[in-house]
Amino acid sequence: MNNEEARKIDLLSVVSLYLEPQVNNNILGSATGFVVQYGQMPYLITNWHVVSGRNPNSGKLLSPETGATPDSIRIFHHTAKLGEWIITSEALYDSDGNPRWIEHKLGRKIDVVALPLSELDKVKLYPLDLRLAESKIIPQPGMPASIIGYPFGLSNFLWPIWKTGHIASDPDVDFDGCPIFLIDATTRSGMSGSPVVLRLTHTYYSNNVQGLVSEGVTTKFLGVYSGRIHNEAEIGKVWKPKVISEILTGAKYRLT
Repeated sequence: MNNEEARKIDLLSVVSLYLEPQVNNNILGSATGFVVQYGQMPYLITNWHVVSGRNPNSGKLLSPETGATPDSIRIFHHTAKLGEWIITSEALYDSDGNPRWIEHKLGRKIDVVALPLSELDKVKLYPLDLRLAESKIIPQPGMPASIIGYPFGLSNFLWPIWKTGHIASDPDVDFDGCPIFLIDATTRSGMSGSPVVLRLTHTYYSNNVQGLVSEGVTTKFLGVYSGRIHNEAEIGKVWKPKVISEILTGAKYRLT
């Protein structure tokens, strides 16, 4: 990919990464993740169920037929030349058998984890800027929500697929007592761990002024997608950005 082509790639398409949980080097499936930087440490953000191989609500195996749970995860990283990828494998457990990923203080109840990255030789990181969560757009039901990931493992030469639905519940109201809001979108397996964004052009309501604001393109990071709560209605869950901050704040104390 030449420099002119690289400039045409959306910055958020560069953020999403294709993941393959595996056990004993056998691939168990596919998922999505993205990197955030906290202090000097890069972390892979994805779902708890992706790294554990278990249902976060019941703790039961996601693959009861095989009983398999992942022991590592393959990450398709960018290299210094955009458009070329390198595959790394991050262990999910340390030498004592303890999970390397960092959970929320509420544990698996929050289906989001941060995995410290250690295998970064020849890797070029493109972390998601969490300040995008502070964009002045006020998200409202009915607004578009784009899930940037890999449905059924599909990609465009490893570039993610943007699937866009709509915000289906008031984002400021926690769903079922958890920091979640709902989206109405035709999401599929492989998209777990995808970043979800709101992107608007022209006009929107703002916290800073009364009435409508007219601008170009504005993007707001809405959270982390983690699957559907109702398959037939195609209603999915998005964990709010604050859970990432809470996980990383906890990581600071655990790693010092």
